Amino acid sequence: MRFLMAISFILLANSLSAQCNNDRAGSQLARGVVFADSNDNGRREINETGIAGVALSNGCDVVISDGDGRYEISIAPTEIIFLSKPANYSVPVDESNVPQFFYRHYPDGIPAQIAGTSVEWLWPVTEATGPLPTSIDFPLITAESKVEFLAHGFADTQARYEAGQDMVREDLINPLIDNPFGVQFGLTVGDIVFDNLELYDRHKSMMSLMEIPQWYLPGNHDMNFESPNAQFANETYKKHFGPTYYSFDYGNVHFVALNNVEYAGSGNEFSGGVYRGYISEMQMQWLRNDLSHVPKDKLIVIASHIPLITEADDGISPILTGPRTENFGELLKTLEPFKNIYAIAGHDTSNSFKVQINHQHGWNGKPWIAHTLGEVRGSGWTRGPRDLRGVRDAMMEDGNPNGFYVLKFNNLELIPEFIPFPSGSDGTNRMRIMLDPPMTLSEDSGINRGSLQAETKLVVNLFDGGIRDKVKASIDGGEEILMSYRVRLDPFIERLYEEFRNTDDAYPTPDRSSHIWELNIPDNLNSGLHRIVVNSIDEFGQSQRGTFTFELEASSHPNP
Repeated sequence: MRFLMAISFILLANSLSAQCNNDRAGSQLARGVVFADSNDNGRREINETGIAGVALSNGCDVVISDGDGRYEISIAPTEIIFLSKPANYSVPVDESNVPQFFYRHYPDGIPAQIAGTSVEWLWPVTEATGPLPTSIDFPLITAESKVEFLAHGFADTQARYEAGQDMVREDLINPLIDNPFGVQFGLTVGDIVFDNLELYDRHKSMMSLMEIPQWYLPGNHDMNFESPNAQFANETYKKHFGPTYYSFDYGNVHFVALNNVEYAGSGNEFSGGVYRGYISEMQMQWLRNDLSHVPKDKLIVIASHIPLITEADDGISPILTGPRTENFGELLKTLEPFKNIYAIAGHDTSNSFKVQINHQHGWNGKPWIAHTLGEVRGSGWTRGPRDLRGVRDAMMEDGNPNGFYVLKFNNLELIPEFIPFPSGSDGTNRMRIMLDPPMTLSEDSGINRGSLQAETKLVVNLFDGGIRDKVKASIDGGEEILMSYRVRLDPFIERLYEEFRNTDDAYPTPDRSSHIWELNIPDNLNSGLHRIVVNSIDEFGQSQRGTFTFELEASSHPNP
């Protein structure tokens, strides 16, 4: 009976994988058991039972373990078998807290010739693993899985040099030692480092200090650019982290990590560069197979490096757009059966975006958010002046400070909280309030003390905000006034850019921001001190408060 059940599972999986190439050169049939590792030693003991219903994949086909936890799946050289962690289990982690949910099948290591080319690898790649084992077993550890939980979201830690890695440690690692937010795991959405793959070991060691599992996916700066084709473009990444795309469950959430950085190959280019935002056909088929086993009422969280789509429109300025995934429309078709979706990505150093996916994008289901996260590295660890720690300011081109996220999961709802550096959980430093144009300062170079210029506006940059957020301001204790959303340059980063341009502390060229609000300052204010209180509430119900003061000197008034 159990044998027939196993056969039926495999036939079902193969019927769902008709587009997968099961005649790959050198492919063999891999067998094994998914089991409950009751003593957490990574080895299957005689009294440890198999676990049924676990999805496993070779990167295209998806099979389901039978009643005894057994599975069979084809595997070819240089492929990886991986499982999709069920919600009520955890997977083992290595000494760097990297989840171990995969088996690399590299019987002879990397081929000596790839696409007719001899490759001299700049960074270490997977060595020969030898013949396929008789049984490839996957341990799982029973774990509580609550529908309410927290996770960290990290975009683009991306150090290029050891000094940049020092700044990652100072800004990101130090505040998160001992897991002060009580998260269950962290997820880095690519560009772990900046082309210097030698930094992987040090980076993993630092991230491990948080003492939580750290899931990763690759970005365009995690590639082996010496590879002649896309197939072997992430070999050093695979050596350190495993498969470049995968899925796992926690609570009522199915996480899907995608690799949407398609490499053109050495000496080749797509239109505009050596890579593009694209989900490969094989990966898309894997996703269809993977999602066919997922209940349609679960929350699907899509994590990718390159955003699925970026845009911002205030109805007045030209539409602001950024990088996107070229075959986003095909992904939408794959996601059609699901009701609850959220997407997170990184890659864009110019802006953070929250795009509502709706009928305007060809989506007729419940609207969902494609969120381009503000980055850990901001505009880069070489940008802006150093603070007293020696850490660069690294402000993004839209005026957003660099930072990270606490992702709050409440059953089928995801609420992202952006925490700017220097990090804190007290709700401060979540917006910047300023006057534009700036005041004409007093003769002794006062700070926000002097005269207002004509048509001065109150400008608020609500960090990582978006068009569906509401921002109100009160002047001198008066009634709160709804501020106007604008897609425009942040005047603060404009001034810093001019102040530091052509120096070693230069900021990046400013870009328009998708999270700016404006309000006209009255031109009949009396001399003396004036206070402004700004309150915001975002589309998720999170509120922020900021304050600002300025001082008009006697007889000062806006210039005519």
